Amino acid sequence: MRRTTRHISPLQYAIVETTAFMGIGIFEFPRLLILHAGNNAWWGFLLDWAAAYGGAWLLLKVAYVAPRETLLGMTRRIWPGPLYWVFGILDELAHLGLPVIALTQFTYLIVTFFLPNTAPWMIELVLTAMAAYIAWWDLPVLARTIQVIYIPVMVISLALLVLLAPHLTDSYALVPSWNFHVSAIVSGGYRSFYIFVGYEAIPIFWPYVQPEAQARARQYTYWALTLSGVFYALIFAATLGTEDPWYLSHLEWPGVSALRLISVTGLLIDKLGLLIVVLWGLLSLFFISIRFWAITHVALPVIRKRSLTWYRGILVGLAATVLGMSLLIPNIATTDKWTARLMPGLLAFIVIYPVAFIITARFGQKKPKPSAKVPAGSR
Repeated sequence: MRRTTRHISPLQYAIVETTAFMGIGIFEFPRLLILHAGNNAWWGFLLDWAAAYGGAWLLLKVAYVAPRETLLGMTRRIWPGPLYWVFGILDELAHLGLPVIALTQFTYLIVTFFLPNTAPWMIELVLTAMAAYIAWWDLPVLARTIQVIYIPVMVISLALLVLLAPHLTDSYALVPSWNFHVSAIVSGGYRSFYIFVGYEAIPIFWPYVQPEAQARARQYTYWALTLSGVFYALIFAATLGTEDPWYLSHLEWPGVSALRLISVTGLLIDKLGLLIVVLWGLLSLFFISIRFWAITHVALPVIRKRSLTWYRGILVGLAATVLGMSLLIPNIATTDKWTARLMPGLLAFIVIYPVAFIITARFGQKKPKPSAKVPAGSR
């Protein structure tokens, strides 16, 4: 039946939501957090984690406003025309900037550690084509592909973090500071919240969950945030323990540098830690594919087209646009600069719009007219 092929399971929903934010910033975390929060870095991280829970709760409230509608479809019903168009444009710009950041981050990581003599545009072209190919058959196939890869990647990542345990020579750095500085905590949390940016796609995927499975999908979303936060915390602990905080703040790719310490004699890949970089690269590809899908499904209702042909046509044009924007970025320093400039607006958007949406949905819905009373004895 077509109904079964157009929907995704609650587990797939949670995995897609997790991949929607884990593909960006994972290679730089926790450099900016240490740089701005200092010895209050752990509290800054916990602030980010708590904010992600609060944001997910709000976004699930948004999804329940009209569970069978797309996000833009709900917006069209609740907000007047001008606000609907403004929201659509801002949503498109937010999703457009994120794949450019992820694409350039991973490209320059590959150039730094693997292919220093390769032109970045060649890597960006291959990555963009692969991301578009992954998103070619719409969300159900994309979700199944992500599920097949995501779980093994997480298992291998955790195993490698365990192998880093003998290298935790600076374990004193793992102890949270009790000398609280609120400004440092807020500053560090704000600058490192990019590790959760992307979870705002929660309402976009919601119509693909069957009605009877939505309660479980909601539970799995919170479980996914919990496990993702634990994974981030382990990366934080491992990088702090292997590289002291002062050195960590000067590294461009602290997580990758920490993993390069792992060496298992006798394996074909001597530096086993480099293997996970390739696997994390798949998460970055999935992150970009999800953005391609999200932007396309924001555009389709606007132009009132629903066919697979239109979907693929917009997807190809979008991939070319993202590739062209990425080619304009000459180095990773430029990516960092533009990320710092764009992040305040992006954070304001993903915080303000769910609140505004829920309020206007509650007070903007038409109340049902009271039924007329039937006179006594008229039956």
